Amino acid sequence: MTGPHLNPAEALRDPASAMAPDPRTGMFAGQAALSLAAHHAEIATVQLSPAVPEPIAIQFETARNLYLYAWHVYRFYMVAATQALTTLEFGLRERMPTRLPERYQRAKQKQPMLAGMLRYAIDQGLVRNDGFRRWHQAAEQLARERRSLDAIQTMIDQGLQRMEIDDDAPVEVAPQDQQWDLVAILSDGLPSLRNQLAHGSPMLTRQVLGTLELVAEILNQIYPAEPAAS
Repeated sequence: MTGPHLNPAEALRDPASAMAPDPRTGMFAGQAALSLAAHHAEIATVQLSPAVPEPIAIQFETARNLYLYAWHVYRFYMVAATQALTTLEFGLRERMPTRLPERYQRAKQKQPMLAGMLRYAIDQGLVRNDGFRRWHQAAEQLARERRSLDAIQTMIDQGLQRMEIDDDAPVEVAPQDQQWDLVAILSDGLPSLRNQLAHGSPMLTRQVLGTLELVAEILNQIYPAEPAAS
């Protein structure tokens, strides 16, 4: 039974509707409803390295499955994000020392918290900007924009009326394109999001795939694969 003010989409499903898509699954303005196969393809791209220990990988697979089943139950998106961030804390705790320097773990804390462990991992060079796909994409985009601006300046300097630029041609990324300090943002943003979700929140969005990707990339960095034998 549902409460007097509870929308059926929020209530316990009955056996007949348990595997139906959530009514909100197809409610994206200007977009076709996402098929279950397409939804699965999204989360299937987010994977852990085989070097991540099995207990941590199992917890992350739970997050991936929650994301998958959010096609049926929309609120599972937030549960998937919560599970992914919990897995991140689990993975860091298994990897970090049991006691961190005081700047990362207050004296009264019996064990380090997510924020302290993540900052410690960053400061120790275990988590780096170049370990994130979106950081490379942002640097490449800046390089492409810089190339376009350079071409415009060349046209002005040489008095040219037109110049052809192959947008698909490889671009050389320079240090000036790599100034985005993504890890500095994540060191505050991910623990804040985890706390907000863990302590109860009405937040509801399907835009959590990026969170799962970030968690996977951090875990893959702190549990690096062994180099192949020559």
